[in-house]
Amino acid sequence: MAINFDEELIRVEFVIGEDVASETVSQNITVPNGKPDIERVIDVKADLLDVESNIEDGGVEVTGTIEAGVVYVGIVPEDEPQQPVHFFEGQLTFTNFFDFPEAEPGMNVFVDINIRRVSWDFNENAPRTVEVDVVLSKFVKLTEYQQITVVTDVTGIPEENIVEELLRIEDVIGENTVTSVITGRLELPPGKPPIERVLKVLAEIQDVTTEITNEGVIVEGDIFGGAMYVADVEDGDQPVHFLEDTIHFTETVDVAGAEEDMTVHTNLTIKRLSFDFIDEDTVEIDVVVQFFVKVTEPKQVTVITDIISDLVEIERELLRVEDVVGEDVVHETISSILNIPPEKPLAQRIIEPSARIVEYEATTDEDGVYLEGDIEAAAVYVGVAEEGEFLQPVHFVETPEGNYFNFDNFIDIPGTEPGMNTHTEVEVTKVNASLTDCEEVNGTQVCSAIEFDIVIRKFAKVTEFRQMEIVTDLVVISPAADDECPPSYVVYVVQAGDTLWKIARRYRTTVDALIEANPNIDPNNLQIGQKICVPRGIIEPKG
Repeated sequence: MAINFDEELIRVEFVIGEDVASETVSQNITVPNGKPDIERVIDVKADLLDVESNIEDGGVEVTGTIEAGVVYVGIVPEDEPQQPVHFFEGQLTFTNFFDFPEAEPGMNVFVDINIRRVSWDFNENAPRTVEVDVVLSKFVKLTEYQQITVVTDVTGIPEENIVEELLRIEDVIGENTVTSVITGRLELPPGKPPIERVLKVLAEIQDVTTEITNEGVIVEGDIFGGAMYVADVEDGDQPVHFLEDTIHFTETVDVAGAEEDMTVHTNLTIKRLSFDFIDEDTVEIDVVVQFFVKVTEPKQVTVITDIISDLVEIERELLRVEDVVGEDVVHETISSILNIPPEKPLAQRIIEPSARIVEYEATTDEDGVYLEGDIEAAAVYVGVAEEGEFLQPVHFVETPEGNYFNFDNFIDIPGTEPGMNTHTEVEVTKVNASLTDCEEVNGTQVCSAIEFDIVIRKFAKVTEFRQMEIVTDLVVISPAADDECPPSYVVYVVQAGDTLWKIARRYRTTVDALIEANPNIDPNNLQIGQKICVPRGIIEPKG
């Protein structure tokens, strides 16, 4: 029976290596000229900007900038307008080098950096300086796209002599990155006082959806925009307010070869945020968003890893891939109450609620991934003014360390086994807050607690790292008949599509050497079944 085989060309993401690291970035940031000294820090927020990675021989250098924003109560002379809440920004930088001995320029790198915690220290003896500490978690994965021809089936050899493996891969169709500026206006709703001065703006990407079209991907979503501002109000009224609105966006990213029913992976990153004060009712924000889109097609391929026979000569290649088991996304709303500590004034109004994932753990189990973690909730609020205090004070409250809000979920992914690898993403997508435990004091409602409703998105993808040698090509070796070739030669039987160049490449020799060993053949007219003598010194059959 003739020996035949099938082969398939696949494009895979060859895993070079991956690494994780944690770092605390600390730096003093200073109040700029023109702003008053600090009496009390209300809140400090931090955002990542301009994260860049550079692949070098032997590793990956990751650099970035953290923009820290400080909301504070300023020391204002009594003869000046009493609007004591101010805002300023400063930048912290970080650099890391991740060692990957096989790294080379031109490979692909995936970098995922998250801010785990922001803390600060203010010394009254240095009223223009705040020390900011930002805890970062960093994940770096280095890959290289490779097109590999794999042998998927062999006939003519007993099945028990063929070793095969089922490989589940994401066949990479293509990827692209584009950057776009999304502009929108935040309009004051009825009942809000007019804007005198904008303290700070923020933006978060929410509700991202994708649609694959021929040769491209349409990405849609919303940007939640917010602005904390000083209002133009009568003396004695609370001047700090918060304005929010949603901006819709649509972006088309070209990806050659993309078709409906394929799988799309997106990563949207806010690279920069700026604003213009239009008038007393309007703030315009410009959000620079980077869109990364990768289109893949899940495939299950049966690959041949070994053939035990002296009838064929096989070529192997090392394959290192992540075998995709499955993935899923779940959403959950966490509701919990934050009590205002006794040393802080009771609350009259919430200005801005926020929440951050502090830390979480992911564990693979039978048929799924178990996620558990902590959420830090915080709020800027208007407190009850003390006797003789001219303005209602602005205060900040957060869940104390060790008493964070907790969450846990089991994400069903059939086929998962303990010990498999999982890539997870947990993020806060929406925060609502309301005052609770309230009572009326001197005709004013005051509250001692804040109830949070926090929507979190959880994504889990389970993979199994596999390293194996796969058969990428084979040639049939026919035993020589008497006097067909000299004793020091092996007979090769010409297959469909063969040329002398292809045969020479397989046997790691040259066309001239084969012509010299077979003077009677026509190099331009090989026939299927024709036998060619190959010197034994070039190739040895594998048994």
